[in-house]
Amino acid sequence: MLLASTAFTVGGVVLLMQHATVKGTIGGALAAPFFGACAVLLVRRLIRNRPDLILDAHGLEHVQLGRIAWTEIAAVRIREMRIKSGVQRFIEVVLHDPAAYLVRAPRVVRATAAANRSLGFGPASIPATTVTARLEDVVAAMHRYHPRLGEHG
Repeated sequence: MLLASTAFTVGGVVLLMQHATVKGTIGGALAAPFFGACAVLLVRRLIRNRPDLILDAHGLEHVQLGRIAWTEIAAVRIREMRIKSGVQRFIEVVLHDPAAYLVRAPRVVRATAAANRSLGFGPASIPATTVTARLEDVVAAMHRYHPRLGEHG
């Protein structure tokens, strides 16, 4: 993904420098910053010396979601969403008060909350691509840390 992001960034810059067509210029103006930001985030993730998901006695900390206390979580469940290339699995973190979480949630979570709600999901989910363990094992570990954690679905 890093290689692809870098290639698209370079492609966007080339389109901007050529000014061949209006479409090319607009495409370059959109591609260069977007894929450049993706490349930066991927590099940060590669050099990060921490796991993407940490569970402890107080709650969970996820690279995308930030910190969520066990007391804020009503339930967890493994969900699947059909996408063009197959199925995306994730852990949905069902919150007692989603609005209270969204006030302090990272910007990307706030930005995608409305889309998630329209698909029938809450604002907090952990994609399978961000954990190295099986999702079933992660959910089991969550229940070990917080036995009263519900499980829906």
